[in-house]
Amino acid sequence: MKVIQLLFVLSLFSRCSLDMTNSIVLELEKLPEKVDYNYHVKPILSDRCYQCHGPDEKTRKAGLRLDIEKIAFSKLESGSRAFSKGNLNGSESIHRILSTDPEIQMPPPESNLSLSPKEKAILIQWVDQGAEWKEHWSFIPPQKKSTQVSEESNLIDHYIAEKHRENGLAFSDAASKETLVRRLYFDLTGLPPTVEQLDAFLKNPSENAYSNLVDQLLQTDAYAERMAIDWMDLSRYADSHGLHADGLRTMWPWRDWVIQAFKDNMPYDQFVTWQLAGDLFPNATREQKLATAFNRNSPMTAEGGVIDEEWRLNYVFDRTETMSTAFLGLTVACAKCHDHKFDPVSQKDYYQLTAFFNNIRELGMTGDDGDYGPLLPLPDESTKAHLQRLESTITQIEKEIELSAKELANLQEYIRELPSEDQVLKSRVGYYPFDEIRKARKSDQTGHHFIADENHNVGSRLAPKVVSGIKNNALRFEQDYDRLYISKEIPNFEWVDSFSGSVWINTDQQDEEFRQFIMGTTGGKNNWWRGWDFYLDGENKLNMRLINIAPGNMIHIKTPQSIPVDEWKHVAFSYDGSGKAKGITLYLNGEILSFQTVIDNLYKSIKPVSSSGIKEEDRPVLIGKSYEGSTGDNGTFSGSMDDLMLFNKELSALELRLLYNSYKNNPIAPTENLIKEHWIANHPKFTTLNTKLKQSRLTWLNTFSPVTEIMVMEELPEVRTTFLYNRGDYNDPAYEVKAAVPEKLPAMDPALPKNRLGLATWLFDKKNPLTARVAVNRYWQLIFGQGLVNTPTDFGVQGALPSHPKLLDALAIDFMESNWDVRQLLKKMVLSRTYQQTSQTSPELYDKDPNNVFLARANRYRLPAEMIRDNALATSGLLVEQLGGESVKPYQPEGLWKEKSTFSLRLYDYKTTKGDSLYRKSLYTFIRRTSPPPSMIAFDATSREICAVQRENTSTPLQALVLLNDVQFFEASRVLAERIQEEGGSSIEEQIDYGFRLATSRFPNSEERNILKALYQTQLEFYEKTPKAALKTIQVGEKRVNAKLNPIKTAALTIVANTLLNHNETFVKY
Repeated sequence: MKVIQLLFVLSLFSRCSLDMTNSIVLELEKLPEKVDYNYHVKPILSDRCYQCHGPDEKTRKAGLRLDIEKIAFSKLESGSRAFSKGNLNGSESIHRILSTDPEIQMPPPESNLSLSPKEKAILIQWVDQGAEWKEHWSFIPPQKKSTQVSEESNLIDHYIAEKHRENGLAFSDAASKETLVRRLYFDLTGLPPTVEQLDAFLKNPSENAYSNLVDQLLQTDAYAERMAIDWMDLSRYADSHGLHADGLRTMWPWRDWVIQAFKDNMPYDQFVTWQLAGDLFPNATREQKLATAFNRNSPMTAEGGVIDEEWRLNYVFDRTETMSTAFLGLTVACAKCHDHKFDPVSQKDYYQLTAFFNNIRELGMTGDDGDYGPLLPLPDESTKAHLQRLESTITQIEKEIELSAKELANLQEYIRELPSEDQVLKSRVGYYPFDEIRKARKSDQTGHHFIADENHNVGSRLAPKVVSGIKNNALRFEQDYDRLYISKEIPNFEWVDSFSGSVWINTDQQDEEFRQFIMGTTGGKNNWWRGWDFYLDGENKLNMRLINIAPGNMIHIKTPQSIPVDEWKHVAFSYDGSGKAKGITLYLNGEILSFQTVIDNLYKSIKPVSSSGIKEEDRPVLIGKSYEGSTGDNGTFSGSMDDLMLFNKELSALELRLLYNSYKNNPIAPTENLIKEHWIANHPKFTTLNTKLKQSRLTWLNTFSPVTEIMVMEELPEVRTTFLYNRGDYNDPAYEVKAAVPEKLPAMDPALPKNRLGLATWLFDKKNPLTARVAVNRYWQLIFGQGLVNTPTDFGVQGALPSHPKLLDALAIDFMESNWDVRQLLKKMVLSRTYQQTSQTSPELYDKDPNNVFLARANRYRLPAEMIRDNALATSGLLVEQLGGESVKPYQPEGLWKEKSTFSLRLYDYKTTKGDSLYRKSLYTFIRRTSPPPSMIAFDATSREICAVQRENTSTPLQALVLLNDVQFFEASRVLAERIQEEGGSSIEEQIDYGFRLATSRFPNSEERNILKALYQTQLEFYEKTPKAALKTIQVGEKRVNAKLNPIKTAALTIVANTLLNHNETFVKY
């Protein structure tokens, strides 16, 4: 039949006067009876044709689009058709792929692309057979098939065996019990079995021994930790910010949450939904909010001079691309600058996805170290209970104050006398008339500066001009260094303190992009902007801020109306020490101004700190310019100031009216209400309660201050506008877009909110064709070493086709129907005959399937970096199995961090952890992105800068050097040598057998035993002659040497143990 078809094709081309080479004819004969569009045709079209005839409209040529069926078969401008079903002669594309004329040939010669004879044959046969079109396989929801699976087989083995039959293969024999149990322990716990665990399994006669062991291991803490390792890569978890300064961040509590979620077997849909959008649940719990730290794992920059909005958007892009890579298996990043050239993802689709992640208040440029809002405090239970008691006390005092105020307000008799000027000024702690400025020698005799009003505590590097003021003279500020420092005189206010300030200003018209700093103590990015400030923004609106860390832990208010320019006006603020926006009052010319609350979320100290985190008790108050020096907006004031005052109490509205009136010939008469409010505020009963309240607030603050915080997600009250950016340029918005999912995928339910929670719900809609497949494929990769789709980040048209599509779909459906039960999925995998095969293979089997695509044997590959180190620690007995907690710093070469960066003061130098924590699992190793642990990087661990769902698996000489010489491995060798002597028996043969079994989970054969014994004897003789060398050998690492043992023998056995840890079977999964 095949020969007849072939002759028919040849006759067609003979009539068309077109030549078909013998090589194409031969390839036609080799093709299967039916050519499949997804498996044979589409990979050719996407790789060789889509660049000019694919989804990207901007690069499309001749109006031909080959990724959409209707257009691919439609009539072209020339009148011909690219493909005509069943009609080779009428298919212009067939003519062109066979042509040798460079003007006609496709792909054109200048593209540097070409088609092989086999690829040409595939296209010819496909058209001849009717050019059946199919949707891309991964965009079709998995379909449930009625499959008869025998009782002795499971779902996995049924489909694996089916592929075996198609390819002339069969299952290999089962692995030995020792090999299988070792494989299982590593896959499910990341650790080797102990000798006791191994023996217990080998001696268990039950038919269910293996199944029971699987259930047992899936319930362990070690299982949760092992699963977390891969999730750290996917989520780009690190203990540092990355990029410029790569300073310290605190994200380990989220890692603990991940471990606990795996320990609890949280359903996968819930696990992912909480991480994407836990904060958006009604009355979200602390754990749900904590889960969203997943989104804040993005690298962040602290480089001075970067454009804040550009980098803020980079973080939005990172979250979008992480979500799509991790859960959709799509390369949407390719659509940031233009429509995707291969997949049906438009640039509009990309930016509509970003809209889901574009609605939190965050900075583009952060400080070198620390955590930046939104933040979630994580007090322990004891602290939480103490805080609740304090809050109850504070609430009670506030109620008493409110009741007292009402009682006093109802009194008809009260003192109507206005306070005198002396009384108003009694709380003044600083008065600066700005009448004159002159050059003077600094008090520390280090040089000269300029002082104002003969006050050596008010200095400036340059002299502001003296001009006419509202009262006598004033100072005019024009340049950055015109700013004044007020040192020593002004208290270092805390948010529990009440304080006030006033000044006369006359401002120039300014650029709307820049603000004008009036007064304050707020620091720069490396001081977390901590402090307080009073300023005019770019629209000349008054702003007041009290900041612990911007932009999350702070109060920020501003007036809705602008302040007039080019005229003198009296501006002032008062603050009551409540830590709330409502406790601030702003004034213009003695009148209270309304204000808008930008953020009202202050709960930690506002006292200035240096970048090292040490309090700067004497930081001067700045006038006319802020401390910020790296944002491009330094807050330089442009205009004049006169008579600046600061007070260590909340001035009443009456006092500020009187203060303003003292400068005017026609004062504004105080109202009766202002007089009474002032009398109430200064009533002894009221002030006594306020003193008590302040003390309680201070106790609360001191209790709360040490509480750990973590970066999380928190939606803005109003949706931020999202744009499509031309070529991905933040400064070139094309048009506004709304949150939506890619058009090619199933639409979101209209009832779902257009936010991250809606997106997460859509991800786990059973109509979504990708989520379950992508997850199953990743877990298959975790167990079998490679996925059913060998491009786990790309399920698009450029990605690999599934090796077992029916199996992938069956497992995906089973996963969904099991309520997304990860343990059940993994159990199904490890109970399969496929998993339990030996990894040993014959030359014939290897030749048939060298990459083991069809799984006729078990895969053999090196363990991941974390398991290699943990295996050495566990085998030697060094491993400390403490669950959760802060990251630790195991051994690494000195000086690496200093070479990388001197910006981060918290991570300037690497300090190795001491004590038991030094030997914790590698999951807890401190990850600094610009300088990851070198011994782990040698074994292909990632730097955690981007979402990674597949590691490289290399084999290099450097790896052997790490295992032989790295301090951690050599110390483990020595401790293993001590363990061998104490537990392994009295003879060297027994000790070698024991050590070999500890390292590999089996006994050595006679040849292996003899080699190791000979090595031992050689080393023993060497160390007996050089006892100093023996001592040097065993004194590596922090672990104290066992003084009860013979150091010569320990040194010799250390070399034997070191050899064992370097043995293939120790760090390769068989």
